[in-house]
Amino acid sequence: MQENQSKSLPSEIAVRREKAAKMFDISPSTFDNWIKQGWMPEGIKIGLLRRWDTDDMRSSWNAMKEAKSNSEDDDDGENPFDHIIG
Repeated sequence: MQENQSKSLPSEIAVRREKAAKMFDISPSTFDNWIKQGWMPEGIKIGLLRRWDTDDMRSSWNAMKEAKSNSEDDDDGENPFDHIIG
């Protein structure tokens, strides 16, 4: 039972900024922009260190996905290559 529980837990509870960005395959500056947009949490500062809770980041990611899927305007406009391909 203990072994199954440990497999479902994240390997890290909190990560630094660079690792948080890497988890989403984005640059740290893009991650900073996501924080400014309110799409990601600001992290928790303890002493001189700031760390991001991996569960909070997953929740924020799921909220972004849900907002996107509920968006009425999923079309970004005409694709300039539509007339070439199809």
